[in-house]
Amino acid sequence: MKTSQILTTDDLIQQIISRAREQFTGWLDLGFAEDKNLRLYFYGGLIYSGSGIHPLRSWYRLLSRNSPELIEDPIAQKLPKQDGNYRLLTQLLKQEKISQEQMGEIIESTILEIIFDIFQLLAQPNSYPELGFNYSWISQTNIDSPLVAFHPEEMWRQGMQLWETWQRGGLAEISPNLAPKVLQESELQRQTSELIYRNLLSLADGNLTFRDLAAKSNRNLLIMTQPMLPYIRQELIGLIPVDDLNISINLPVYINKTKEKKIEVGNLDNSDYQPSSISPLVACIDDSRIDNIAISHIIANAGCQCITIQDGYEAISTLLSHKPDLIFLDLIMPITNGFEICAQIRRIPVFKDTPVIIVTGKNGAIDRTRAKIVGASGFITKPIKQEEVLKILKHHLPLLKI
Repeated sequence: MKTSQILTTDDLIQQIISRAREQFTGWLDLGFAEDKNLRLYFYGGLIYSGSGIHPLRSWYRLLSRNSPELIEDPIAQKLPKQDGNYRLLTQLLKQEKISQEQMGEIIESTILEIIFDIFQLLAQPNSYPELGFNYSWISQTNIDSPLVAFHPEEMWRQGMQLWETWQRGGLAEISPNLAPKVLQESELQRQTSELIYRNLLSLADGNLTFRDLAAKSNRNLLIMTQPMLPYIRQELIGLIPVDDLNISINLPVYINKTKEKKIEVGNLDNSDYQPSSISPLVACIDDSRIDNIAISHIIANAGCQCITIQDGYEAISTLLSHKPDLIFLDLIMPITNGFEICAQIRRIPVFKDTPVIIVTGKNGAIDRTRAKIVGASGFITKPIKQEEVLKILKHHLPLLKI
């Protein structure tokens, strides 16, 4: 292992290019904080990257954006650490569960995230005065031949373009690994329209990083982040560090035992799904894919079937198709909101007595009162807690054994 100190981005790219020309096999670590190193893997070319910053969040984001069908696979559900991501992708490729093109897209996105973070770190020398790197060799006999490889110079150029665009957008000091959180609700409401205010409350709840939000909404990271900049500068919205995900990425898949057809959470074919008469069916209506996964994981482990609905406009028709025994309903969603959907649900005779639980990032008395007015049966707050969900299931589904 060899250790050196980094002075500039040019110093680092020269090291990377030199390693590639030497047909280096091993990794280069950029260390800036304990357990928060950034790592580039080489096997002649650049074959992967890893980070101590949110490895599970990153893994989930990249799968959900590039190959969402993989999330249900037992291999993909393992909790990866650093190079573990590459090994999981290799297993999926060898089992023909992904194509080499899909693997390449995921790896390219991973590398570009890391290179972007490197540029941002090197642009803040006062924050990380001890910034340095080391590289370690691995015998080629100890690892498989690379299935995908990239030219370091090309990846560095693309990463630099992303960073320069971020700078031009006025975001140089804002890390996409931080989570926005509304700090001054009343002032934010005064300065914005009701729709913008509600959307900002939904997005900036302190649970998702900017990268998470971009993946969740399938939008460009810059386009997702830049509109919040004026409110960040006024300190109406703060930026907070968040821990990595601590739930197993286990997207439940439910089988219609009559037709043996898989029903994927969040992507239901309404005409084919038939609820089981054995276990209760719970519906989760939330535009957040991450929140849907979190709550559906808890529900599935409790012995229930679960469907999730991300589009508020499809909520009523999907509910009518499946007639769930219990409904979890997010309060804040784009365009529509939980109050309006709950009121519509209560106007349908078949749902007159179906429990509807409002889920929200807020915990105000006004929202609780309004929830009761539109007929909600209960109210829980985000981040979603297993004990609260189980308590609701036990109360409203008394025949369920928990």
